[in-house]
Amino acid sequence: MSKHFNAGNVYGKVTEVKEEKSDKGKPYLQISVDVSGDKSGRVTAYCRMWGEERITPFMNEWRRFPSETYWFRGFLGQYKSKTGDLLSNFTVFSHERKTSEKRAVFILKGVVSHQPSSLNCGGQRFLIETIREGASGKEDIESFEVWSPGEKLLDPVSKGDLVEVKGLIRQKDVDGFYGGSDGPVRAYVDVLKIITQETDCPFPE
Repeated sequence: MSKHFNAGNVYGKVTEVKEEKSDKGKPYLQISVDVSGDKSGRVTAYCRMWGEERITPFMNEWRRFPSETYWFRGFLGQYKSKTGDLLSNFTVFSHERKTSEKRAVFILKGVVSHQPSSLNCGGQRFLIETIREGASGKEDIESFEVWSPGEKLLDPVSKGDLVEVKGLIRQKDVDGFYGGSDGPVRAYVDVLKIITQETDCPFPE
């Protein structure tokens, strides 16, 4: 099987930084980044940065240049909030100041793990599972909910397909007729490539 892949990039203005600790006492930064724009709507990207070797240089630079636009590189994650909403966040391992269009984008390569919803003008929802090597050497399986926007009507996918998707975290409706944006913030696909179509899917219903 082709190697699975997960990459995320966040370009925007840092609006808040909180110093937190995990349940095991490991320090990390919770970084809120404004990535709002014509293609995204009103969106804040949430990033986590681990390790003093990353935290200290970033904090030193951000204190000197708090109003600059930053580029964070890492990978995408998703989790459910206490209210049951599915939220996207990014674990980031590097940063630099960079003038760029604000956005939070991702590239995922993995297997469609469940039968997708029907494809129509409202879009298509499907789940991708990626496998990557974890810190302990064991494989980490991650699941992602992504949406093909209805206005694009990308190629429909099926359970078991190995796919690569490129997209961004955005509101459902952006740049409306009256100049506003609305709807839930989701991981929307801009580019979809079906690498292989599987007849025997390894994932159960």
